[in-house]
Amino acid sequence: MSTDNGEETVEVIADNGEKTEKKTAFLTFDDGPSCLTEKYLDILDSEGVKATFFVIGQQIEGEYKKTIKREIREGHEIGIHTYTHEADEIYCNCESYYNDVMKVRDKMEKGFNYKPKLVRFPWGSANSYISGYRKNIIERFKEAGLGYADWNVSAEDSVGNPTPDSIMRNIRKDYSKYCEPVLLMHDSGSNKVTLSVLKNIITELKENGYAFDTLSKRSRKCHFYEYQ
Repeated sequence: MSTDNGEETVEVIADNGEKTEKKTAFLTFDDGPSCLTEKYLDILDSEGVKATFFVIGQQIEGEYKKTIKREIREGHEIGIHTYTHEADEIYCNCESYYNDVMKVRDKMEKGFNYKPKLVRFPWGSANSYISGYRKNIIERFKEAGLGYADWNVSAEDSVGNPTPDSIMRNIRKDYSKYCEPVLLMHDSGSNKVTLSVLKNIITELKENGYAFDTLSKRSRKCHFYEYQ
């Protein structure tokens, strides 16, 4: 079945025999790994929740190599964000961003024996930098076996001066619209406020009937310009 906004839903049979709607939330974190990632992982582990981390290639080696290994070991998904996150460098043309993403994939495969399935464009797939070659880059990723993922709920935790209240407010205004909300949050060293409310976010979603999973397991891709 589908909702009024076109999103697919999944019916399950409850213990009492009644049909109910399956609701699954997908927590996603961009810009890591960072000095906070281990603390994010501690919370996710204590809550029994899996998440998806879109990583920056420059940060996956050195001191954070063990963090990436932990993410993999504990069943989280790792996607590709970018190697440098420098807009003028990565987005100057289609070839540049393609090579940027492939560089991260190669490092994940060679260094961690892990093959990412998803890419998240910095600033999303609707950003103005790629407007001239958007279809081309998406097709090239597809040929390379990579999908891409946007979001339909944003914590707005990397804009301005977020507070615990503002993050919760931004999430609350949208997540209940979807049976499969994809929450955008950030995992940079400056996102201590996000870390402080993560357990509250998980608790509220659980209380409202949501389970959790990694993003490639969503029933349909979350793309801007398409049903989300």
